[in-house]
Amino acid sequence: MKKSCKGVIVRLEKYISRPSFFSEICQDKDVLHLGCSSGSYIRDRLKRGTLLHSTLSNHARSLYGIDIDEASLDIMRSELGYDNLFEGDVQKLEDVPINRTFDIVLAGDLLEHITCPGAMLEGVKRFLDKQNGKFIISTNNAFGLHFQIRRWLGRYVEHIEHVCFYSPETLFNLFQRHGYKIEALYGAYTEPPTTAKQKLKFAFGVPLFKMFPHLAGTLVVVATHDETTA
Repeated sequence: MKKSCKGVIVRLEKYISRPSFFSEICQDKDVLHLGCSSGSYIRDRLKRGTLLHSTLSNHARSLYGIDIDEASLDIMRSELGYDNLFEGDVQKLEDVPINRTFDIVLAGDLLEHITCPGAMLEGVKRFLDKQNGKFIISTNNAFGLHFQIRRWLGRYVEHIEHVCFYSPETLFNLFQRHGYKIEALYGAYTEPPTTAKQKLKFAFGVPLFKMFPHLAGTLVVVATHDETTA
């Protein structure tokens, strides 16, 4: 990352699989998963086998979850057998009755949904292990190539629950403002292709995105809390 008089120039390290990366970095770690249930989309995630909390449960040493949607948390408890699930607003983490720290606090595709992202970044600090704790997020890339193509063609439709788009530079500024140091920033894909059409697009897209990861549709941030700036 390079700073200039006009701001920061951010370089992404590489193009990765978000599910694989999350699985690897959470392996044998104590993990707190923010937005763990996917809310009203939980049935769709279960049908497709893409519920992130289920993936993390296969790798984490211990796994806790926080979500604002109590109905979907009930499904996770009663049908999937998960415990250590808490109803709570990630913008008010001080109200959540979890009194321990974690190696990893993870928020997958959540940042674009919330009104006050800074409140979440501040609230996460109490849960991070003082020595090695990492805050990891994924979010949509404002300059993702497929988003831009849809805009050029006049076919872009935004998700009804999204209120903001981020770029590598605005993520850097946001995390720095709240006392975090970004250790790594990646371009990523969220789910592997399943249909023949998706696989064809993926085969053409992967070489491009590996060469230019800043064009990927998803951004992944790995950050630590820098107590010297707190």
